[in-house]
Amino acid sequence: MSIEITSFNYSSWKHIYVIESNYIDPQPGYNGTKPGCKMYDNHLAALNFALSDGWELNENTPKDIHRFLTRGIPFFEDHGNSGAFRRVDCTIGFDKCPYPYQLESLMNFWFEKTKYLMDLVFEKKISAKECAFASHHIFEVIHPFIDGNGRTGRLLINKILHELGESSICRNYHFRYARRTNEGHFKTIP
Repeated sequence: MSIEITSFNYSSWKHIYVIESNYIDPQPGYNGTKPGCKMYDNHLAALNFALSDGWELNENTPKDIHRFLTRGIPFFEDHGNSGAFRRVDCTIGFDKCPYPYQLESLMNFWFEKTKYLMDLVFEKKISAKECAFASHHIFEVIHPFIDGNGRTGRLLINKILHELGESSICRNYHFRYARRTNEGHFKTIP
């Protein structure tokens, strides 16, 4: 399957990415669509961090990205939630997420599985996009943070693609791809 990705100039792409990502996961009290808004500025800083060279994906990357996203936001900062796994139960719709005591080991599983999938890309057994979306699926099912999992997960997709030498993608493109692959594809990835 091929995915067509529209090219934007770099600064326009980043602006579009941040706006789209903040539209799907709005933080109460923050517009997130204009420079100068804390949520917008944090998201842009997190995107720049995820796409920066000189460091590799590691087991702390989700917490680091989450910290960039939530810095200076009272809901996170005032309660010790910035860059920290949640300490309460939560649901996504009607689905119960893993319990807080399970998060550390599940996130270690996410990291090990992601590195394994990246190795499969290097061995040319799966594509970089398949790797990034499978990793994203695992991350979102774990749902390690009290809020900001979607924004963090989308940034992780782009970090993985960047590390694999692929172009970054905007939200709309990865949702279209994920819909196609959710119909059983993840069962076929070892």
